[in-house]
Amino acid sequence: MLALLPCTVHADGLSKGPLYGKTMHVPFLIHYSIPSLAAKSGERFDLNFRQSFYLAQDVLYFFWDDDKDELPPGRHYNRDYIISDYEVFAADLGISFNILKELQLGADIRMFYYYGGFMDSFIESFHGLFGFPNGEREYFLQNRLYVNIPNENGIVMYLDENAASLGDIDLWGKWTFFENTGFSLAALAAFKLPTGSLDKLSGTGYPDAGLGLLIDFRAARYLSLYTHAGIVVPFNGKSNFMFNGMLGAEIHPLEFLSFNLQMNIRTSPITDNTIPHSLSDLLGTTVYRLSLPQFNIMGGIALRFNRTNWQLYFEQNAITNQGADITFGIMVSHTLNTRN
Repeated sequence: MLALLPCTVHADGLSKGPLYGKTMHVPFLIHYSIPSLAAKSGERFDLNFRQSFYLAQDVLYFFWDDDKDELPPGRHYNRDYIISDYEVFAADLGISFNILKELQLGADIRMFYYYGGFMDSFIESFHGLFGFPNGEREYFLQNRLYVNIPNENGIVMYLDENAASLGDIDLWGKWTFFENTGFSLAALAAFKLPTGSLDKLSGTGYPDAGLGLLIDFRAARYLSLYTHAGIVVPFNGKSNFMFNGMLGAEIHPLEFLSFNLQMNIRTSPITDNTIPHSLSDLLGTTVYRLSLPQFNIMGGIALRFNRTNWQLYFEQNAITNQGADITFGIMVSHTLNTRN
């Protein structure tokens, strides 16, 4: 039996950190979001390379109940009802260096490709198998691309054709200011360079800044807990300030294998007054869909072979449905110690 023993150096060695994945949901992805980094320190002169790939799919249609009665049978492509319908593939390249054991500096850059996709049929079948609602997918043609997101902030998020684009560049620093065998505390500061394009939904065209606190708690021989909380400040004069948070647990029965479950929490960068959410009936007051925070569930596995780490995971929107319908991610990172 995997008993909960007091934390030892072995537990510290078994922990592999939280799942890194960043949100692929428009409008969140055009802003900076705090990634899930471990608070634990590294070794002085560690040089880390990281490559991530994401495949995400999302649809959001705006329907009143009587709108459905006016549509003839079959699938249609009436853009008046489409808020977002897209698939996106993203590649993320990162590099970081430990100037000191406690101080790590890094930079990340992303590429995005939006297209009509191929997963609509799969997701509809999955929803049907488990009796989940399809969110009006059944009224629209599959594998199309169209984004036109209403908001009171005056941010034009519109895309009606395939688009490939360089995303923003994130510069960041992490300082682990307290650490013992079972506990690590770190501060994170980041600045987003606006190399992305709002026209192609790869950035806002303006910088953002982020500040956060990261916590690792190696609670037991086979269990580590992670959390972070922070704020993102956009400099475009339009977007809302955003809270970013994460709660995560890692079960690490073996040195090379871990199982992770996380909840990613983010408040919305935009304010909306056109798409009432189903929570409105429950709460007795109007709640608007795109103004709600994200409460997204992420699950996956982490593998470690020597100084190379792999993560395979998926993210699913939950509670508020304020996120991509499904995101698949894979990340590989390798650490070199340049002193050796």
